[in-house]
Amino acid sequence: MSGVISKAIQLLDLLLPQGKEKELSVTEMSRELGMPVQSVHRILGSLMEHGFVAQNARTKKYKLGLSIMKYGFLMWDSLMLRTVARPFMEELSQKTKETVYLATRENAEGVYIDSVDSPQILKISEPIGLKLPLFIGASNRVILAYLPRKAQESILNEVDWGSVQSLKPLTKAYIEEDISTIYRQGYAVTEGEATEGTTGIAAPIFSYENRVIGSLNAAGPTLRFTEETIRKYSLLVKKYADAISDELGYRHRPNK
Repeated sequence: MSGVISKAIQLLDLLLPQGKEKELSVTEMSRELGMPVQSVHRILGSLMEHGFVAQNARTKKYKLGLSIMKYGFLMWDSLMLRTVARPFMEELSQKTKETVYLATRENAEGVYIDSVDSPQILKISEPIGLKLPLFIGASNRVILAYLPRKAQESILNEVDWGSVQSLKPLTKAYIEEDISTIYRQGYAVTEGEATEGTTGIAAPIFSYENRVIGSLNAAGPTLRFTEETIRKYSLLVKKYADAISDELGYRHRPNK
């Protein structure tokens, strides 16, 4: 299997554009890679099935498909998000004195991709790369709240609600009601769902394509999050999340 994957990667590398879009025939690829024509045909068939390679109907030659572009744009979005968000995260942490996280979506999960630690001795410190279902925790649930309705339903319908790994009991009905509230108010607040004794406040971040691509989250010990603090921090988190979205080219509220 690893040999087939290696050959597929070689084919994709061969089709990489060099100044302009590149198209090659099966024979040309076979000759360039020293690979049997039958093997090239078989691998191209699998790559075409998943959209990584496309065939020109007129010339019958092959080129890179749209799936490559899709994954490329996703990686670009992630890199751009971290670069643009960092100074805003640092400023938000200075103003709240709490740990600030940057999260993004990976299929049905949310993942932390950057953080700025609180300067206080008692603080929250979750590892970069931590993944949790999109319905657990403020940073994830706010992303879920701004996904298209069909995507929300698809994610929630796949959950085995009897075995959810959350510190607080969560039901589908509760999550649906909460994401509706989050969407209306523009931010999420959760307490003690992923880590005991913690509160998180998160707001969505949008791309130039007007789709939610991540969230900004300020989190700390619940004992420091009074009602007044939550009101104050929710405005700050939303302000900086909106600023990041603006830098990324976002201009319009998404339609459900």
